[in-house]
Amino acid sequence: MALSGDLKDFGLIQLLTLVQVTGKSGGLTLTRANESAALNFENGLLTKINPTEARAESLATALFRADRISAESYEQVSAQAPPSEQAVGILLADQAGLTQEEIVDFVRERMLAELNTLLTWPDGSFLFDVNAPPPEDSILAPTELAPVVQKARSFLEEWELLVSYIPFLDKPLRLLAEPMHPVQQISLNLAEWRLVAGLSGDVALKEVAQRLGLDDFAVRQVAYRLINAGLAEAPRPQSTTPPPPPPPPVVEMELDQAEQKPGALARLFGRK
Repeated sequence: MALSGDLKDFGLIQLLTLVQVTGKSGGLTLTRANESAALNFENGLLTKINPTEARAESLATALFRADRISAESYEQVSAQAPPSEQAVGILLADQAGLTQEEIVDFVRERMLAELNTLLTWPDGSFLFDVNAPPPEDSILAPTELAPVVQKARSFLEEWELLVSYIPFLDKPLRLLAEPMHPVQQISLNLAEWRLVAGLSGDVALKEVAQRLGLDDFAVRQVAYRLINAGLAEAPRPQSTTPPPPPPPPVVEMELDQAEQKPGALARLFGRK
């Protein structure tokens, strides 16, 4: 059985909710323009996400970039060119001293981070196929969908807030010589300080994000904090009026009736 549709009609959160409610197994492929990503489920649990080709990264590389393994371990594993993700996991357990639980937890961490990226897709199509298995010899990280859906809703609300205030990243963030608010002491976390340090000259936020390895959400989040602290001015076209003051903090919302009662689309999925 396969089900296809448009993400403008049925968003990713709705699809995740329906997989949870129906306890389905299968693969969900999301496509837009020249990008494609796949999510796998087993008995209503999220088990794997294969990102778009542009964001694909080997497990060993991801662990090294996250400072979870040493350069020596990374080079040893890379030199042996293991044929699958499971083979990489075995080598990492042997040579880097990682436990199976640590590896699966890291795979889950990456999977949920990738889900956040997919949630920001404003359009595209989807195809759910109950006969689509996860990639062969991949490491699965079974994850309950109920908390994932709740966090996804919270993430989307924050994303929409950030985009409404910083709609584009092709302009520089202008640091102010004097803070807008009277302060005696300002504390910056590491991400905020790195962004400040990277803003020398007339550099677009997108370019700074690439230099620092930040995704669109992360760079908007850090820039918003600096703006909210009165240390910077939001980037905007010269023809627009200044943006309004930052709105109140985002709060989580309860599932609306449309998601509590899946309706017609749930009937298409059917019960497990």
